[in-house]
Amino acid sequence: MKDRLVGTWLLERFLIESIDGEIRDWGRNSKGQLIYTENGYMSVSINREVENKSSVEAQNYFDSILFYSGTFTVDKDIIKHQVKNASNPNRIGKELVRHAKLDGNVLTLTSPKESFGKAILTWGKVI
Repeated sequence: MKDRLVGTWLLERFLIESIDGEIRDWGRNSKGQLIYTENGYMSVSINREVENKSSVEAQNYFDSILFYSGTFTVDKDIIKHQVKNASNPNRIGKELVRHAKLDGNVLTLTSPKESFGKAILTWGKVI
């Protein structure tokens, strides 16, 4: 699978499935790019339309972005991202596990269930 992952992917859909099974979009007008390199590096950056939920403008911008980069390994349909840099400093040094489904040029990555539920991201490969 690693050879098929190498390249650039554009975000097609970002869904959140809550603990109780409710599915919703992560945000309006989500855009993103995911890059996997031959030598094991990765980078993902995603943003969505800014929602003005906070009276602090900077917080609204921060809540509309998601970024991290580092290295990755693949074992069958499991991709592990070793985070070296991130928009959320709490992710730095962590390993993020993603269940992968690859169907032609469409990649679906699903996180394990966490406190919020799970994330389901669909990516299309740039050819």
